[in-house]
This record gives sequence, C-alpha cells and structure tokens, in this order.
Amino acid sequence: MKIKTALKTISALFLLAISSIVLYAQTYVPVNQYDVNLNASIRTDLYTQLSLTPITVEIMQPSTVNIIALDWNNTPRPNRNIVLYVSGVSDGITINQPSPTNTLGRTSGSVFSSIPGTYTICAKDITEGYDILILDCETLYVVPVPPPVMVAEPAYTVGTTNLVLWNKTGAGSYQYYTESSRNVLFSPVYSNSGWISNLAHEFSNLQNGLMYFYRVKARNLFGGESSWSNTVFSVQDSSGPEVELLSISDAGENSTTQWDKEFSINIRYRIKDNIGLQSKDFWCVGTDGSRYECQYTVVENGDLWIISLKLKALLTDNKGNLLQEYKFCVEASDLVGNVTRNCEAKLEITKEEEEEVPSTPVIPQPPKTPVVIDRVIKVVEKVIENTVGRLDPVDLQNFTYTTTAANLTVGVGLLITTIGYLPYFLLQMILALLSLLGFRKKGNITGYVYNSVSKEPIPQAIVRMFNENHELVWTDVTDSNGYFRSTDFEDGEYYIKVTARNHIFPSKVVFGRTDFPLENVYHGDPFFTRGGKVPNFSIPMDQEELSIFEKIVARFISRTKSIWKSIHILLFLIGLLFSIYALHISQIWWNYLIVLIYIPALIALIISLFSKKEKYGIVRDEKKKEIEGVIVGLTEKEFDKLVSKRVTDSLGRYRFIVNKGMYNISIMNSNIKVVNGDKLTDLEVKKEGGSILCPNIVARKLEDSSGTEEIAEPLKEL
Repeated sequence: MKIKTALKTISALFLLAISSIVLYAQTYVPVNQYDVNLNASIRTDLYTQLSLTPITVEIMQPSTVNIIALDWNNTPRPNRNIVLYVSGVSDGITINQPSPTNTLGRTSGSVFSSIPGTYTICAKDITEGYDILILDCETLYVVPVPPPVMVAEPAYTVGTTNLVLWNKTGAGSYQYYTESSRNVLFSPVYSNSGWISNLAHEFSNLQNGLMYFYRVKARNLFGGESSWSNTVFSVQDSSGPEVELLSISDAGENSTTQWDKEFSINIRYRIKDNIGLQSKDFWCVGTDGSRYECQYTVVENGDLWIISLKLKALLTDNKGNLLQEYKFCVEASDLVGNVTRNCEAKLEITKEEEEEVPSTPVIPQPPKTPVVIDRVIKVVEKVIENTVGRLDPVDLQNFTYTTTAANLTVGVGLLITTIGYLPYFLLQMILALLSLLGFRKKGNITGYVYNSVSKEPIPQAIVRMFNENHELVWTDVTDSNGYFRSTDFEDGEYYIKVTARNHIFPSKVVFGRTDFPLENVYHGDPFFTRGGKVPNFSIPMDQEELSIFEKIVARFISRTKSIWKSIHILLFLIGLLFSIYALHISQIWWNYLIVLIYIPALIALIISLFSKKEKYGIVRDEKKKEIEGVIVGLTEKEFDKLVSKRVTDSLGRYRFIVNKGMYNISIMNSNIKVVNGDKLTDLEVKKEGGSILCPNIVARKLEDSSGTEEIAEPLKEL
C-alpha cells in the first residue's frame, strides 16, 4: 500500500513539473528499469499581462504599453527582457522598447504612429535566447488630429485689418496655423500667423476692394497636424462713400439786414459707394465750428442728394440779422461703417452798412460801492439785533469762528465729491483756452467713448493720440455726450489711449469690431489715416468694480446730497451775516480775513447749486430697494424693433437718449416681472434729438426662477 501511494505521489509531481515548465528542460526518470529522456521547449507565455494607456490616440501621440511578467502561480518574474512588436500592418508605427522587468515583474514602453489606423500591439520574451510569444495582445486606435472650424466671415470687412476666429474641435491641447490668400487654392499664400495658441488672429495690411480667403489647421503637443479647416472669405473695404459737392445756390437779393425768411437755398451733392450706403446726414455749422440742426427737406434721385433749406432756418445775430457766411456739412456711412464727411458748402450773404445813430454822451456817475456796502451792513445789523440781540464782541467772535469753520467743512465736503474730475476739468479749460487764443484747431467729432456694459456715454474722459514714434500729437476731453474731436493729420500710423475716472481701457468685456448698435469698436490697436482723416471710432471702457464700502458711500452721498446742499446754503448765509456784522463792530485784520475766506465757500456753493444733475430712471422692487444688473430694453413702437438696451448699475439706475418718436420700455430678464407695466408703454418723445427717456420701474423677482438671466434674442439691425 505504501509503495502504491508513493508511486502515485511521484507521478503527480512529475506531471505537475511537466505542465509548469517554461524553459527548455531535460529530466531523467527511472521507470520499470528503463531510462527515459524527456525534451520540452515552451514557446508561449499564457500568464504575462499587457495593456495600453490610452487605447485611442491622435497621430504622433504616444500610448504607454504596460507589461507585468508572471509565472503560472501569478508570481512576478524580474529581469525578463520583453520586446514589443506589431502584429500585421505596421506602417507609420514607432516603438520605444521597454527595459528589463523590475522586482515586481513590471516594465513599460510606448508606441505612436504618424498614420491613422488600427494596430495590434504584441510582445515576446527573449530572455532565454529564443522568442516566447506572450498571448496577451492589445489593439491601438490611431485617429487624425481633428481640424478646427472657421467662424463665418461677413461679406465685407471694414478697414485694412481682419480678425478671423475659429472653434476648437478636439479634446487635447493644440496650436493653430492660419493662412490668408487672394484665391481659394491658397497659391500663393498672402500671409500666415505661424503656430499660435489663440483661437483668433488678426491679419493686417490688407488691400481695399480685394477678397481674401482664410483657413486654419491644428497641431497637437506631439507634432501631429490636422488637415485644413473649411475656407471662409471676406472683401476688405477701407474707403468711405464718395461725397461730392456739385453746387450751392446763392442768396439772391437778400442781405444781412433785409432778407426773406421763406427764401430757399439749394445744395446738390453726389453720394455713392461701391458696397451700399447705410446712412446720410446733413447739418449746419455754427460760428464756433459746432454742429446745430437746421430744418431742411431732401430729394433723392439716384446718386444725387438735393438739400433745400430756407433762410429762417439759419442762425441770426442778437439783432435778428443774418450772418455774412454760413457753412454746411454732409456725412455718409457705408454698410460696414466707413464714414465720409464733406463740409465744403458755404453760403455768403451781402452785408449792408447800418445807419449810425448819434450816441448820447455818457455822464460819469460817482461810484456807488460804498453806499451799497453801508446799506448791506445796516440791514445785516438790523436783522441780527432783531433776532439774537446785540452780542458781546467775544461771543460774536467765537460764534463767527464756529460758523465759518462749519461752513468751510460742509462746502469742502460737497466740493470733494467732484474733486476726482478736477484734472479733467482743468485739462478741458486749458484746451478751450488754447482754442480761443488760436493755438489749437477746433477739430471734428472723431469718436464716442462709452461704458461697455450700460452703453452710457463717459464724459470728461481724456483721449490722447500718439504717432508711430509714440509721440503725443493730439489731446481732447469728451463732452457730456461722450464725444471727442480730432484735427486732420498727415497720413500714417497712429494709436489712441483713453483715461477716465473709475474706468479701464481697453475693454475686456467688448470683443470684436461691433458692439450693437455701435460699429468700428476700437481696442487700442494701431490704425492708419487716409486723406488726413481719423476714422470714427466707438471706444468702450470697463467700469472698475467698487468695493462694498464705496457702494455704501456713493449711495449715501447720492441720497443725502440735497440735504447737505440745504445745510450749506443755511450755514453760508448765517456765517456771512455774522462775519459782516463782526467786521462792522470790530474792524481788525482777523475779521477782514474771515470775510475773504468766504470766497472759496461761495465757489463751493455755486458749484453745488449749479452742477448739472444727471437724470436717471431707477428700477426698484416692491420694497423700494434698487435692483442691480437688470437688462432694460427700448423698443420703437412703430416698427416694434428693439433699438437699444441698458444694464442697471449698483444704484439701479438707467436711461436712454432718444430721438423724436413713440417707444415702449421692457425688462429683458426672464426672472424679473414688471409691476407698473402700464407706465412703460406708449411713451412719446416730442423733442427732436437728444431727449432722455428713463421712467422709474417697479419690478418683482420671480421665486420659481432658476436664477439665471436669459437675454432676449440678439438685437436686430437698426
């Protein structure tokens, strides 16, 4: 029994050794007195594992091949030499072979391909001097780099530059290479961007009237390139409409003093453009070069534009006489925003000498100042004695000091609210003085500076223009409507910088050349002048974010401004009365000084009383709390067309500057409902040009809203 058991055990061990052998083995086993030689060669590895990370890659992108060498008992096998190879088609494949396995039986290599396709990645063990194939193979999928998609271009692009955009399509990180050409085959290539990381590129030095084609391709981090994208095209248009003055009629027998109000003046222009005209405008020019609207009629006949206006529409002097010369301007813009202005039209009026009237000799009058001052002092003395009684000189002096200090404190406090604009006011005064003295040209309206969010004009913004050598060639300050002027320059390259209180330039909110309804948006890049004319720019600026404390202070000053003005007036009158009374009682140098101190207090009072108060509408909820960030839309009633929109500021304010017509106002936020909607419809503006429309709005936030604002469909073209 023991012998049989021993034989069975030996047989089992023998069979187990045969089944697990991997290397070439020789075994000699005595069975029944016969010698048996057993030779075995194992060429297949069933236990070693192979995996790819990732399985799907773009061309030239490597995939890591991870290998774990194991025996039949899942025991790691160190120091095994593993070689990677491709089973089947291997065109374009590059293999980085792994190093020998470590103590854990692990090693790794990598593979990549320059040609898209499906590849079977396998491995073999060559440690023993011959190939032992590892049965575990994996499939690698190599895909092309996805080409980007060009954003459609407009039919015409203004100026000599064009900013092209494209969209990313792949999931990785890419660089892009974009080209421009004058033909669809891109032969030859006009210009290229080189490899860049942006999704946009601006091509420059493009020629007027030529069509340019654009395309782009992508390259991944490993050098794999995509095919070319779709092709887009656009025609450059850098020249404005042609505006030619053909004729202007004379004033007939009318003179500066004898003239017929109904007499008509006819001005004929030829206005045309290769693309098409967007708008035409006509106005009269004042004696100081400013623009004023004069009533006229117009007749259009093809390219001809005939203006007819009567003499009664022109400016007169303080005696009701006509001026000796009148100037007129016409301006036309094309469909892409190029503007041409012609101010050559002049009308001369014959001057008639007025009869001289003998002047009455003027009899010198004695100065009345001492009498007036004496009467004022007596009135002040009577008022004080009838109200507070006769004061002791010491008490009067102390009271005068106190009221003077309080008056100056309040006055300076009111003045300091506008101190931030002091540099702008000073610069504006200096520029106006230089213009008055003839050292500075008046200039023409060149651009418009506005808030990038609310679209409100930004007054008192300093606009500086530099040439290509970074030399300052022109400076101006925007008026209350956000407009600035510039004179004619030599043709060349220039750029503009803008500075305004609590605003940042260039804007990071507005992107591109259009900010409906504004066109030709300027972001600080160089531009070229042609014919000495600076292009008409719309310049957005971003408002600086105010802290909570600054918002509270601004709201407090805004709501209590009228109260402080009243206190200032009262203190000023009381302090001035007591100062004059103190000087009357005790004429010492200190009392004279106190009276002189009231001069800056008077200046502060005048500024606080006559400073222009801006008119705004306020959006509040039913608890009368201002709502910030509400989108308010203005619709022209006749055509039911959305013509403008505003976003309320931190105080809930907004306003529209509109022309004559009927309008409706609405809120465009989906989560806000208007309560007083009956007061926002059928709003009639009777005044022609520049009227402010801003009714107060009561609104309610919907409780079941998701909290996100959905802006209505994009603004339609005006």
